[in-house]
This record gives sequence, structure tokens and C-alpha cells, in this order.
Amino acid sequence: MVILIGLASQGCYGARQLVQWIKTERAGRVVSPTGYWAFSLVGCCFMLAYGWLREDIVILLGQMASFYVYVLNLDYKGAWRRLPAAVRIPLYLIPLVALAATIWRAPELVDRFLHNPDIPFSLMIYGTCGQVIYLSRYAFQVVTSMRHHESMLPPTFWMISIIGSLLILVYGIIRSDIVLILGQSAGIIIYARNYYIGRKLTKLQH
Repeated sequence: MVILIGLASQGCYGARQLVQWIKTERAGRVVSPTGYWAFSLVGCCFMLAYGWLREDIVILLGQMASFYVYVLNLDYKGAWRRLPAAVRIPLYLIPLVALAATIWRAPELVDRFLHNPDIPFSLMIYGTCGQVIYLSRYAFQVVTSMRHHESMLPPTFWMISIIGSLLILVYGIIRSDIVLILGQSAGIIIYARNYYIGRKLTKLQH
């Protein structure tokens, strides 16, 4: 069941990449479609559940941090406000509930995580650094989007995505986590393609 939840999450993340890639190739420029952020939000909910069931703090913290970035971009697209309040409010509370539950069980989770023979302390630090780097891409994405008052995916976003994804892929391989391996392996190619298109257009504009 745990693996199925994780695969459902990666299915959503794979769908977002496919939607974004197809629309980018059709447009001849890097685009930020609504579907990309919608699939991201659904995938994040599944991944929060997966990280909780796996008792993996690295995954949990990463998903909590990215959830509201997805909401922000959906709001830029006008899609978030079109959802009924009965849907928006429970969705908005999911990471807060996950955070409260994590804090409630923090001593137990930290003890299990730190003393898990399959996750040495050095690996935990490495995995956390990978997540931090991977998530830092959203800082550039949010700043760029706020500056232009629309959802955008700049070249820097894709470069950081490649670096962070490679680090998380190695973490997944070491942990023998098929969910992380499948998710990150598929994404790297699309990240590289988007970076190439974005940089090419930037050079042409200058």
C-alpha cells in the first residue's frame, strides 16, 4: 500500500512533466501551464502521505515546503480561486496538519530516523541537502513570477532542478527507494530540455 501511494505521487509528477513538456514543445518556448501546478499539488498530497508512512523526515519537510508554492502558482493562473471553498480550505490545511502531526511525533520520528540502520546520519544530511537544493529552485521561480505578475519557469529553475534531482536520485538509489528513483530519473531529461530551450531563447533576446 505504501509503495502504491508513492507511485501514485510519482504518477502525478510524471503527468505534470509530460503536460509541461508537450506544451513547451508546441509553443517553442518554456511555458508554465495550469496542469503542471495542478498535478504538482495532487502529487504533493500523495507524497506527504508516502513520507509519513515511510517515516522519512527528508521527504516530509520537502513536500511541506513546496505545497504552498504550487498553490501560489495556481492562484496566479486563476485556478485556485475557482475551486469551491469546501475544497480549498481542506487542501490548504493538509501541510499544516502534516506539520502538526510531525511535531507531535517528532521525538519518535527523529529517533527512528537517526537510529535506522538503513539511513546513516551522513546519508540523512546528504538527503536533506539534496532536498534543500532541489527546493531552492522555487525561490527563483517565485521571485521571477512575482516580478512579472505571472507564473513563470526561468532557466535557473531548470538548472537547479537538474542538480537537486541528481542528488535525490543518488539518495533514492542508496535507500533502494524505487519511488524516488523512478521519479527523479524521468525528470532529469525534461529538466535538461527545458533548460536548453530557456537558455536558447534568452540568448536570442539579447
